[in-house]
Formats: sequence, C-alpha cells, structure tokens
Amino acid sequence: MTEDQPSTTALGATKIRAVHQLIDETPHILEDPVSLKLIGDEAVREIQDHPEEHGALPARGLRSHVVLRSRFAEDQLRQAVESGVTRFVNLGAGYDTFAARQPGWAHALRIIEVDRPASQAAKIEAFKTARIEFPQNVEFVPLDLDVADLRSALAKTARDLSRPTFVACLGVLAYLRLNTVRKVFQAIASALPRGTTMVVAFAPRGRGTEMQVDTSTADKAAAQGEPWFTRFDPMELRQE
Repeated sequence: MTEDQPSTTALGATKIRAVHQLIDETPHILEDPVSLKLIGDEAVREIQDHPEEHGALPARGLRSHVVLRSRFAEDQLRQAVESGVTRFVNLGAGYDTFAARQPGWAHALRIIEVDRPASQAAKIEAFKTARIEFPQNVEFVPLDLDVADLRSALAKTARDLSRPTFVACLGVLAYLRLNTVRKVFQAIASALPRGTTMVVAFAPRGRGTEMQVDTSTADKAAAQGEPWFTRFDPMELRQE
C-alpha cells in the first residue's frame, strides 16, 4: 500500500460485521448496529436480498473470526475496566465501531485509536458522511507502524504512563512484517507498566478447514494490494 492509500480490507471487516447483524441468528455474538449505518442503505438491501452469498463455508468462517475477535476483545476490555483500567489503545483500529457505540461502562475510558494516516482520515470522513458522531473521550493518533515510533506516540497521548492500559490489535499483525511486529511488542512492553493487557488476532500456520478459509482471505487481501507478511504458530507467538 502507498502512504496515501486507505485500507480497503478494513472497510471489508465492517461489512462482515453488518452481515452478522442482518442474516445470522440472534442473539448475535457481537451487537454492532453502527456497522449498518456505516455501510449505507444500499449495501444493507443488497445483503438482505442475497443472503445466500454469505452462507458458504469460507464466508461463515471469516465472519465467525471477525465477530468473535471483537467480542472477545470487548469482553476482556470490560474486565480490565472493572479492575481499574481507564485507557484503551485500539492499535490499527480500521473502521472499528466500538468508540461510537460504547456502552455505559466504557464512558470513563480514554479511547485512543491508532492507525495509518490515510486509513484513519478515510474512516473519520466515512463516519461524518454517515452522521455517526464520536464521543468526547475518543482521540485519533495517525501513525504508520512500519516507519513511526509507537512508544513515542503512546508517551504523547498518555497523561500517566505508570497506569495499566488495555491494548487491542485485531486484524493487523498479518499485514506487518515480523520486525515491525516485534517493534510493536517492544514498544508496548517498554512504554506501559505491568497490569497492561494486550489482545491480538493473528494469522496461523497450519492445515485443515481453518487454514483453507485463512488462505482464501489472504489471497483476497493480496488482490486488493494488502498482502499478508506474517503468520505465527501459537507457541511461537507466545514466545515473541
């Protein structure tokens, strides 16, 4: 991707969350009504008119992954808030809608969204077009993880780096080269104190149905100019 090119796969994840709202059985794994406003009425009608296009195994597998990772991260965030955490860093936030649909327990949080400048600007404009407002506790930090210093960015946004923070990094690691992933981990480990929680989603190495779905997703991302660079074995990721 060029520096001034916003991510297209990030917007695709929002459509996937919208599909979950429209065609999957209730109760939903993730309640995200904001995603419907974001994709617009025409896209909503298209999904409703052709639900069969989203029923194949690869589509259901990818949808499960997208909504489960968000639900898991938000459940973990709530636990962190209940333990006293007051800052949430959404790393590579894309078109994530949590900040715009935050529940009551999140209102005391300081929410910091970090993303590539072009992608973040496109998101803010898309939300304005859809007339979706962000609450006052949301801050946007434009930052390209491949070239910029995450530790310095975190230090500038934090009033107190001594307090534990919750960090989410979903649908991001696969698009980063291994040395960048390591820099991200090192920045968080060095800038934030014990008690900080980080939830990540990653592309696995392996075989079977899960890997087939994963490979299909990677191929589509590469076709859009956003190739995957990094995969992890779970134990390898723990070691990192």
